Amino acid sequence: MIVQCPKCLRRYRLQDTKVGLLRVKCRSCGNQFIVSPSEKTSHEIIQNSHSHLVLIADIQRDFRNLIIELLASRSFNLIVADDGETAYDLIKNKKPAILFVNPYLPKLMGTDLILKVRENLKLQPKIFLLGAIYNSKRYRRRPESLYGADDYIDEGSSEKNILHKLNYHLGIGNHEDLFGADTDAIRLARSIFADLLVYESERMEKVKKVEDFFELFKEESKEGQKYLEDKFPKSKNLLNFVVAEFLKRKAHR
Repeated sequence: MIVQCPKCLRRYRLQDTKVGLLRVKCRSCGNQFIVSPSEKTSHEIIQNSHSHLVLIADIQRDFRNLIIELLASRSFNLIVADDGETAYDLIKNKKPAILFVNPYLPKLMGTDLILKVRENLKLQPKIFLLGAIYNSKRYRRRPESLYGADDYIDEGSSEKNILHKLNYHLGIGNHEDLFGADTDAIRLARSIFADLLVYESERMEKVKKVEDFFELFKEESKEGQKYLEDKFPKSKNLLNFVVAEFLKRKAHR
């Protein structure tokens, strides 16, 4: 029989039993819970009707469980899918505001899932790719494409960094038309800035105006801008806008 922890959603295969109820201790988070062999396992944690609904599309692994525990502890409502086809159906029916997507999902690749969501559904959720390589200088080695996602989170990132990126993207409105820029260019510019915001937080605290950013991050901003313009030739002022956008939001906190 398969049992699932209601706190972190990790699933276990237990020996079949005729006992009506079992007390199980989760080997991942330590939570103790009662299960019935006749009950169907749930892939949902709904705990706050006013909170954001998050869908996590990933295979069973420790990194997925970490994200589930982290977001559940912050009162996000969660749905978990183990494959791309299930995830797409859930997105259509549940309309989550945030997606965490493994690009290598079974049945429907995560990259194709994101493409279908962006092209076929009238939804604009914030989407995070779930990577597999952690590096404190990751912004110097950007993925070739975000595949329509807003950002990526590497396996091994700290809980603080995950929440920092999530909060950063949730706090930004939709301003794609201001420069007539491609939506993917906006996402990439924000992702570049988010990397620096997370991994260079001490320097970022010194940024009080747009000019400060380009002075304090000379090499990084030059490299980021070059990467942007190589991908999107019309994105010359986009990084300036993203910095100004961040400072404006910060001033109103």
